[in-house]
Amino acid sequence: MDDLQVISFASDLAKGLGDQTHLGREKAVEKLRASLQSYGQDQALELTNALKPHLFELLSSEAWEKRLGGFKGSQVILEAGSDQDLQELLLKHALRCLEDSEVRVRQAVGDLLGMLAKLEGTSLYEKVSKPILESIESSFDRDDGGRTTDDEDSAAGDSAGFMDQMMQQVYKVDTPGKGQMRHMSEGWKCLETSYRALQKVMEGCGEDFGPFLTPALRDLIYRSLLHPNRFVREIGYFVIRSMVSSMPTDLLVSVSDELSKQLSDGLSDNWSQVRYAASVATRAFVEALPGEAREACFSVLLPPMCLNRYYVAEGVRLYSQETWRLVMGDGGREWTAKFANEVVSYYIAQSKANNHAVREAACACIAELMVKVDSDAVRPHVSRLLGALLLAFKDASWPVRDAACVATGRCVGAFKEETLPMLDDLYELWFAHLWDNIPSVREDSAVALGNVVRSYGQEAVDKIVEKMKVMLPHAKEQPSESHRYAGLDNTTTFGVAAKRARDNDEALHTNQTMFSCGSLAPKLQRGSGCMDHGFSREKEPWEASDGALYMLRELAQVAPKEVPRFLPDVAEIAGLKHFAHAVNLHETIWKCLPKIATGMGKKAFKPYVEMLLDPMFHSLSCGHQLAEVAAGECIGAIRDLLGPNIFAGRLSDQQQLEMSNPNIPPPKPPSGPSAMGRHPMGNLHALGTPSLGVK
Repeated sequence: MDDLQVISFASDLAKGLGDQTHLGREKAVEKLRASLQSYGQDQALELTNALKPHLFELLSSEAWEKRLGGFKGSQVILEAGSDQDLQELLLKHALRCLEDSEVRVRQAVGDLLGMLAKLEGTSLYEKVSKPILESIESSFDRDDGGRTTDDEDSAAGDSAGFMDQMMQQVYKVDTPGKGQMRHMSEGWKCLETSYRALQKVMEGCGEDFGPFLTPALRDLIYRSLLHPNRFVREIGYFVIRSMVSSMPTDLLVSVSDELSKQLSDGLSDNWSQVRYAASVATRAFVEALPGEAREACFSVLLPPMCLNRYYVAEGVRLYSQETWRLVMGDGGREWTAKFANEVVSYYIAQSKANNHAVREAACACIAELMVKVDSDAVRPHVSRLLGALLLAFKDASWPVRDAACVATGRCVGAFKEETLPMLDDLYELWFAHLWDNIPSVREDSAVALGNVVRSYGQEAVDKIVEKMKVMLPHAKEQPSESHRYAGLDNTTTFGVAAKRARDNDEALHTNQTMFSCGSLAPKLQRGSGCMDHGFSREKEPWEASDGALYMLRELAQVAPKEVPRFLPDVAEIAGLKHFAHAVNLHETIWKCLPKIATGMGKKAFKPYVEMLLDPMFHSLSCGHQLAEVAAGECIGAIRDLLGPNIFAGRLSDQQQLEMSNPNIPPPKPPSGPSAMGRHPMGNLHALGTPSLGVK
């Protein structure tokens, strides 16, 4: 390539680096990198010299896109090698743009400083420490001149009643750009990017940076972890990760106590992004510590590390699970038992956190603690844990109630005697949640009551049977909605035309309460009643029957002799069609019936088959896909339980024709060594499907 070609190529690269689009700039960066890697030393130097004037022009441009491209291109040149003069010039431009108005430029400045630190070592930090630290200090606080004062806020609500004022405090709406929410979720001048620049320089210097980690610098880093802005806290923990990697072992051990406390706070932060950053820092910290010093930190770090394995944010959860395996190996249960008091206290505190995802994770961890950790270590704390679960049972968030329900059921199975004093309160809550608005809460309440029967026997059965006598037929009391859609021309009350009319009914979708699932939603008062969780609509009668069906399924596994008396009611509610959610109720029936039949046994169930066939086959073509699939699978399961010939003998001619429905699975092949040849599809179905490990 001659001189003119090099100059032309450099000009084209500079044009691409200054492109207004992200894609254009990235293409130019990759093209420059590939060229420098493929050229020989002389050609690369020639291209670099030709590109220098263009880079300095980009770095001095008024357009942020050009400044950004200039810094990215400069970093690529430094990666390939450069002279000292170029490094000095780029350093001046980097420090000039350290507090650039565009955040992406400031981030590129940090990356460039990190590359310069790799080339120059700690001498680079000596040059840039003063401007970086001054930027951090000057940006740490800011003046919000436009904020609404507390007096203005309170004056606006003087005329409201006490309850209105309370709800305004809980669900206070801030004007955009004002209020505490701004500080949590918006940028904070140059503070975040200045900390990021410090991190990049630290990483570039590597272990040589250790002597510069003075108490004053560590305190400045710790300040970021207490900042009200979540972006600042997040970058603060990434700086901690880099700091740990740069520390000599002796210094790391000496500051391990203070670091453990800082990391524990981050692992408990309300923001998932901050938790993740703290998790990254914690792994680096714990892996860098020698054995005895590591174990000394477990009393502080083990509880939040353990809880985050169940945190709802997938990144935090998976990273924490991997950290647990790396750090604990096969000894996680033993370490948890050793620090049971600290773990229990932490779980209880987190079960009362403002973040509903944290409360849910705490309940899941309590459930795990009950069944996986040495019972002797957990037993002294059962009453405290149950107290926390009772409060979580009344939570405004249904996933928290669901997790609490599962945990109490496991507690009963693992600690029968310790649970006995609270059993009456638990019965009240289980029965109330058997009629919850949320299907999974109803189902898990039934599972918990099944565990109660396993622990307490006939006494529990008697209580449950009495409750089911009331709940199971409740769907018959469900009000009909047909009068609202009576003028429609259709063959059934809830056919296609009626469903379309109901889906588009403005009354169902106007002026309804909206609920947030965000982690910033505050927790309402816990209340004292068994269903005193903040938000719930009125319970529907059909939901009582739905919960009772789940309970019947569990009862069939532990007390099958009590089940037959309820099957006529099941057949009756399976034939209900007068309300819109009847198909949802039917879906539950057909999902539960195979397990009910299996629990009862073939002989006990056979007399009740005929009364269930008509509604079962009706659901097979009801127009609701989930109900149709559930009905088809139920028909297949009952057929396999009774035997194809016996089942076929009970079907009408029309039902025989409907057995070809694709939702009905093919018969299972007979067991035994000669079974493969007896069914035309035997070889295929004998292969089965791999287990998904789903409950």
